[in-house]
Amino acid sequence: MIEKYVLDLDELKKSFIEMADMSKKIINDAMESLMERDKERAKATYQYDRLIDLKELEIEERCIRILALYSPEAADLRLVVSILKSIVDLERIGDLARDICETAIRLSEVPPIKPYVDLPRMLKIVSDMLKDSVMSLLRGDVELAKDVIDRDDIVDSFYERLFDELVEISRKNPESAAVAVRLILVIKSLERVGDHATNIAEYAIYYKTGDVVKHKKAQEYLKKLKEKEKNENRGD
Repeated sequence: MIEKYVLDLDELKKSFIEMADMSKKIINDAMESLMERDKERAKATYQYDRLIDLKELEIEERCIRILALYSPEAADLRLVVSILKSIVDLERIGDLARDICETAIRLSEVPPIKPYVDLPRMLKIVSDMLKDSVMSLLRGDVELAKDVIDRDDIVDSFYERLFDELVEISRKNPESAAVAVRLILVIKSLERVGDHATNIAEYAIYYKTGDVVKHKKAQEYLKKLKEKEKNENRGD
């Protein structure tokens, strides 16, 4: 029984790595099809999302089976729960990549409004965040998880700067506004990939320590709101 339990856990981790690799592949392929204006590659990548959906169902079934058969406790329970939550983020990354493919298909027929210099850099950061977040979860590496979370600020900075650039391009050249809007949606999708990688890193911290980072952030936010209300009331 114990040997089968260990084997099932190992198979779960293996499947999780496979799904993470699929999510990383689809976001990279989607962005490359956009930057290379490769319509056919974008179409093929769009269809690849179906495989990620199937992988999510497979892993979900594995998690439920382990929970039902073995009733894992402590760290093992947190690992299974963390993987169960993380596959939702991985699946959503596939959805975001599919959205980028739709834009790639549309923009393949029109000339670019600006050189794609910053997009590869932003893609590299979120792709590395995704890889490292998964590794931090599987290894229980809290420091690596915290590093992933910190990198999300860099992604946000990229998004804000590129957003401002595209808005300025639209202002100066109204005829390019439609393309600029689509590119804004692309960089927003990349920013969201960073958010999903951050979520997985937070699950890694939960797996290792039992701390729910999201709840702490919410508590800190509420505390700041209360302090702000007190200061405003004093001003009155």
